[in-house]
Amino acid sequence: MYSHFKIVIRIFLCSLAMALVACGGSSDSGVTPQDQSDQVTQPFAPGERLQLEAISSTYTGVSYPLKIYLPQNRTANKTYPVIYSLDAEWRFETIADSLDKNEMEVILVGVENYVDEGYQHRERYSQWPLAEDYFAFISKELAPYIETQYPVNQSDRTIMGHSYTGLFVGLVLLMDDPQQPFFQRHVSFDGSFWAHTELTSQLVDDRRALGQALKSRTILVGANGRVGNVVYVRKFDYWLERANFSQLDLIYLEYEQEHIPVVAHSVDEVLTTLYRE
Repeated sequence: MYSHFKIVIRIFLCSLAMALVACGGSSDSGVTPQDQSDQVTQPFAPGERLQLEAISSTYTGVSYPLKIYLPQNRTANKTYPVIYSLDAEWRFETIADSLDKNEMEVILVGVENYVDEGYQHRERYSQWPLAEDYFAFISKELAPYIETQYPVNQSDRTIMGHSYTGLFVGLVLLMDDPQQPFFQRHVSFDGSFWAHTELTSQLVDDRRALGQALKSRTILVGANGRVGNVVYVRKFDYWLERANFSQLDLIYLEYEQEHIPVVAHSVDEVLTTLYRE
């Protein structure tokens, strides 16, 4: 999409430049038509990857280390889609590599975990009801901090997680504001929907009772290897389908992969599907 857009711009500018030459207008600007074209059609460059200071949360009571990936050729007054990726200590580089590979101009914010014994904080705050506090941290503390400093398109936010945080992504889909959702896209890699199946099914029904519209492009990834959550990912997909939400673009992808490597295996297809027209 980006390459096609740049080609259209190049053709338009070349036509404009020819018209200026014919009218004698090029001599006033001091910039040749080729200079104008070069300024608009910079080739894609790999994004910047930065470690940010940790951010503390009043909702969860801990601090989270942060990473960020920024498009290299940022344009003044232009905003960019943003992905908030959880488990960044394990997943950030994989996703950033895919953004580079697929030449996508997207801001990636990586949220690392608070490290305690057995990552119990991660497990507890990915499940109901503490997931409400983790969502409040992301939407009311983290995002405002990031989005006052970087050119984020606030109408194109994605949240992305794997395993327990993949379960959390599913809960965010259901707990977000029905009228003005904070996130417009959701990606769950082999989510741990086994953690509280009856409760999750009830949460889907409760959300449906609030309204038929659920505005999201949601991608559910299932790993059907020897170790994986595919049975429970399929259940969550079924519950969403059964609810018959309008405006929900629900995409289910399944891979013959194990639970951990499914992220790296699927990320290219996930990102291109996430932003397809």
